[in-house]
Formats: sequence, C-alpha cells, structure tokens
Amino acid sequence: MTPARQDPGRFRRPTGRLLGAVLGVLLLVLLFAPARDAVTHGLTVEWRPAAELAFLLFVVTVGAVTRPQIVAASYTARMLAVIVVVMAVLNLVDAATPTLLGRDLNLYWDLPHLPSLFGLAGDAAGFWRMAGVTAILAGAIVLLINGTGWAWRQVLAVLTDRRIGLGFAVVLGAVLDVTAFMPAEERPLATGLGLDIVRQSVALVRGWHAPSGGPYAAALAAPAPPHSDLAGLKRRDVYLVYLESYGTTVFDTPEFRAGLGDTLSQFETSLRRAGYTIASNRLVSPTFGGGSWLAHATLASGVRLDDPVLYTLLLDSGRKLLPAYLKEAGWRTIDIAPGIKAPSPRATAAWGFDREIFARELDYRGPPFGWFAIPDQFTLDRAAMIRSELGPSPPVFTQLVLVSSHIPFAPVPPYLTDWGDSGSFASVPATAMEEISRQPDWTNLAPDYLASLRYDFDVLTGWLTRRISEDGLVILLGDHQPPAIIRGQPEPPWTVPIHVLSRDPDLIAPFLAEGYISGLDPTQAPPHPGMETFLARFLAAFDRPG
Repeated sequence: MTPARQDPGRFRRPTGRLLGAVLGVLLLVLLFAPARDAVTHGLTVEWRPAAELAFLLFVVTVGAVTRPQIVAASYTARMLAVIVVVMAVLNLVDAATPTLLGRDLNLYWDLPHLPSLFGLAGDAAGFWRMAGVTAILAGAIVLLINGTGWAWRQVLAVLTDRRIGLGFAVVLGAVLDVTAFMPAEERPLATGLGLDIVRQSVALVRGWHAPSGGPYAAALAAPAPPHSDLAGLKRRDVYLVYLESYGTTVFDTPEFRAGLGDTLSQFETSLRRAGYTIASNRLVSPTFGGGSWLAHATLASGVRLDDPVLYTLLLDSGRKLLPAYLKEAGWRTIDIAPGIKAPSPRATAAWGFDREIFARELDYRGPPFGWFAIPDQFTLDRAAMIRSELGPSPPVFTQLVLVSSHIPFAPVPPYLTDWGDSGSFASVPATAMEEISRQPDWTNLAPDYLASLRYDFDVLTGWLTRRISEDGLVILLGDHQPPAIIRGQPEPPWTVPIHVLSRDPDLIAPFLAEGYISGLDPTQAPPHPGMETFLARFLAAFDRPG
C-alpha cells in the first residue's frame, strides 16, 4: 500500500532529469568538437571535452550549489546559451584560421579587420547573395542559441540538487586540476582558444605596460643601422616594389610553378634583352596571408614586426626608416600606395616621405578591378608620369605597392598596350567588363591567384622595358605568402622572393656578394634571412665612406 503522502512519480523524475542533463552536456560538448589537428593544423574533430566548457560548467555548478536562486532564474539559461554559442563560434574560427590563413587567430590583430572582411565578402558575392547568407547564418545562430538554452535548462535543473551539484563540482575541479599539470596530448580536456586568449591578453598587457626591459621595448631598442652615404648607388633612382601575396609557394608548389613558369621565363627573357641584370633571394616575412604593412615596416625599420602592437609602438618610437636614410643621402622620396584610402597621420609622420600618393591622389576613374579597384598597370603608369615630371635631379626613391594580386584575386584587369595614357582605363574592352561581373570561386582560388600574378608580371615587363629609361635599381619582392587556402595546405614557409634588377651590373654586384643568385629563381636552401636584415645590409653594401 502506497503511503498517502508519497508521489509515485517522485522516483522517476530524477532519472528523467539526469537523462536530460546528460543529453544537455553532450550537446554542449559537441558544440566544441571542431578543433585544429596538432600535426597538420587542419580542421579535425576533438572528442575530448573543451577545457573552456569544463571551466564554465565548474563555475556554474559552484553557483548552483551556493546561489541556487540565481541559477534557477529564467534568464540564466539564455545568458549561458549566448555565452556558449559565442565561445563555440570563436572556437570554430580559431580551428579554421590556420587552414585559411596559415597562422593562428589573434583577436587583437584580426577583430579590427572584420569590417574589411565583410566588405570583401559583400563585393565578391553581391548584395543579395550576401544578404541571403547573412539571414541564413542569423537564423542558424538563433536556433543554436535556443537548442543550447534547452541544454542548459536540463543541466541546471540537476545541478540545483545540492548533492549532485557538490559531487559534480568536485569531479570537475579535480579534472581541471589534473589537466593543468599534464602534457597536452595526455590531458582529459582539450585546450584551445580560451587559453590562447589568456596568453594573448597577458602578452598585450605586458607589452603596453612593460618597463624598458619588456619584450616589445627590447625589440625596438635594438640600435638602428648607422648613416650611409649610399654613394654606391651612383645617385640613381631606386624603386622598391611590393607585389601583394607573392610568396615562394609559386616556386615550391609544382602546380603553381607549372602555372606561372612560362610567364616568369618570359619576364626574365624580356628583361635580359632590355639589358637588365637580375639576382634573387628569399626573405622570411614577419606575416602570413595578410598584414602587408608589417612586412613593409619590417624591411624599412630593420626590426621584425610580427605583432601589430610592435607596429603601433614603432610609429611613435622615432626610429629612422629606409626613406629617411635615402633622404639624408640626397634622394627625393615618394610613396605610392593605391590600397590606402584613409591615411594615418601617425604613419605619415613616422615614414617621412616627401610625397605620398594614395588612392584619392591617383584619381583612377575606370571600372573597379579587385579588392582595391585600381589596376596595377594604372599605378605603374602614373608612377612613371610622376617621375618624368620631377626632372633628372635629384634622384628619386619610390616605394610602390601593387595590389591586383590581393585576395580574392579577381577580377583580373586587362593588359593595355597603350602605355602612357592612364585615361585609357576609363573605357575597357567588353571582355574586361564580363570579367568584372564574374564571381570568384571561393572553393578554388588558385587559378585566379595565378592569373593575377601572370597579369602583374606582364605589366611589370612593360613598365620595366618601356617606362623606365635610366639605369636605376629596382627591388621587387613579395610582402607575404598568399593565404593558406590558396595552396590547400596550412603553414608553408613564411618566405617571399626578392629580386633586384638594373641595367647597371655594378648595382647588382653587392647583392650577389650577399648571397643572391643570378636569375629570377631563388633556389637558396634554408635558413633564409629575415626581412628585417635587409636595411642594414643594403645601407652597408652601398656605403662608400671617405
């Protein structure tokens, strides 16, 4: 006979609640299953629970035991659901970043570029397609938050039982404690983005607030190279030309070498016929897949700037950069950067060019090609016109940034044979307009990447053989490797080709003495010098004291 005060369902409900809690925890664990393979750095599935989730569960469990009324509140599950979904999305992005960019996610570095990434995606996909994708993603996130909220409600309903909550807290605390002292491959919990965020935050705080002996300050405290009269340059013009996303993968990846080989061979042959001597080497860039300004500033400062904090500190450091050395030696200095639409006064002051020519000053009025709209042929043509307007003296140092090979590498501009008429880009062939309307294939960007480089080397051939008449020195190099998604394999070497070209062999001889190889193919074996070594060696090579 059942006692009158005993509810027959009392013994079934805890079992049902426990089952719901187990399902809820499994759902939460699955949200963090996407992970980065420790060997290949590609996407994989990690079946170990995430340490970040375990820590959050531990905090919630302690709260459920000590403040059950707060945990039982209706908004708690929703708030926790939002937190977990944000963490899970960041975890997925962190796991996928090496596959896409070839480097780890850095929130301080990458978050400011989100608007640019959305703009890039919108321009590539079109407004309506982008709007549709955004709506689908928003709906998926809402569903995910609702599902995660259900999971939390199941878990919280059990954790408010003091005995279960205390037991769960003890187990989780022990697991977290053990995880902290075990080798990564043996840990019962997987550690990912949460630990990275903590490390990055600590490094950032130390960098900004460190005394003179801090790591950032120490990097910038390295002595700048001494003055050089640069007499070895014979007061010739110097061109420093950066080619966007031009990495040594074009030489090291068989399919890329095959796809670009004929173009590079024709480039070298045409230049030799025009009287150029060519030498090449490899430099290690401080960045990968993006962050071109870090490469530019590294070469110009002699300091490896592999962190955006370092770049920011450099701008305020007063350190002498490459243009200043050339200006002291009697060169007029010009910066032509079609990718800059809103110049930074701090950067302008730090670089110290006599003249800066950005997108607005270039006054391009043709159709948009690629992410930065302005074709590289137009930029190089304008550079030649600007140089001719200045007269033969004093010599000119020009820094040029070519951007047509910037992701998504399409549409590729047409090559116009009418050099010297920049206005010709206002009316381009119908085939070029068809190219503008073509959407890039984001699942296979390699063909467009190679096409953009073929275009740039065709343009450079015309510029070097038809628009530069005197025996100056041209330094042509990549800023960084293309994003890893182009190659289909994460984290190739961070090396870029550098080529030096001149019709005067005397200007190339110092580079050959430094280990450069004659020709266009940089076959040097590793280790390769860092981009930060260029400044001191360049200044010393052309110094003629006394």
